[in-house]
Amino acid sequence: MRYITTNTGPQPTIRSIADHSWHSRAACYGINPKEADRLFFHGPRSFRDRQQAKQVCAACPVQRDCLNFALENRVEHGMWGGLTLKERAQWRKKLANRLDYTRVRSAIIGRDVHLSSLERDAVVRYACARGWSTTRLAHVLGVTAEWARDLMSEEACAIEDRDRHNLHADPAPVVPAQEDGSNTDDPPASSAQDADAPDAERPSDDVVPVDRHVHTPVVIDDLRKAA
Repeated sequence: MRYITTNTGPQPTIRSIADHSWHSRAACYGINPKEADRLFFHGPRSFRDRQQAKQVCAACPVQRDCLNFALENRVEHGMWGGLTLKERAQWRKKLANRLDYTRVRSAIIGRDVHLSSLERDAVVRYACARGWSTTRLAHVLGVTAEWARDLMSEEACAIEDRDRHNLHADPAPVVPAQEDGSNTDDPPASSAQDADAPDAERPSDDVVPVDRHVHTPVVIDDLRKAA
């Protein structure tokens, strides 16, 4: 049995792929083109220009949107979101493994957002659990109906295999208990009375000498048999 949770909180405010309205709120908006080229498209050794550009980006209210735009569109030049191309390399590697359920929910409610492969898989799982049509899933993911049908078919097979595995999974072994409720594999517990008794026999580390006349006849008899 599968359960789908609901969220009645405020709607997410993630921008769509074609939404560039964030740029009008950027700190660099309206700057002279020559000045923008000097700051944000500086040369490799223009350290002073790069530092000045980072200061402008640090106070920008849409710095994150600017960085996401560069990462999602694979921009290979300039400074975006306060990071150079070399600094954005590590973020590009992590983008494929991003799993942000806020973005998943935004896509589910119909917003055109950029999804990673893991986020797209989450949308497909939700669509299968909710019984979406292939047309609706194709519209949300921006793919063809045939592609959406294949995705839902693969996910349905994966769910069926997982449920079958859970159904036939071997249960944990149960150890039978004795009539008094104790476990048969547990070592027998000694009573407190025996442990605390003053006359109880306990092993001693003291060496007790044995008289010679006690073991001599035994040794002689063994030698006689050996001969």
